[in-house]
Amino acid sequence: MNPQREEDLQRRLEKLEGEIKSSSVKFTEPEGQTQTTQSGFAKLNWHLERSRLWFNTLSGVKKLAVGGVAVLLSIVMLQTVFKLVASVISLALLAVLVYLGYKFFVSSSFQRKQ
Repeated sequence: MNPQREEDLQRRLEKLEGEIKSSSVKFTEPEGQTQTTQSGFAKLNWHLERSRLWFNTLSGVKKLAVGGVAVLLSIVMLQTVFKLVASVISLALLAVLVYLGYKFFVSSSFQRKQ
């Protein structure tokens, strides 16, 4: 090949590399592949990687805003889980108290009648 052609190819290659680096990265699934063939972990990993790449394209202020919203959502979800666990424990204690009340009051009064 002649030097002119090589320089042209090198310039085009550098231009394409610059465009790839500057543009946001977008993942697309192959058309032939369906969602059902992927395992749940692979899909989760794919979404996390896509989210990470999207987050890296944000500016500093937007990263702070997204991070703040993520922290708030995490706190709300954690509070919800704690409330759910507390409700389950409360229901278990109530069930034990109802059972003990039945045993002491209803069973003892039934035995006295016999």
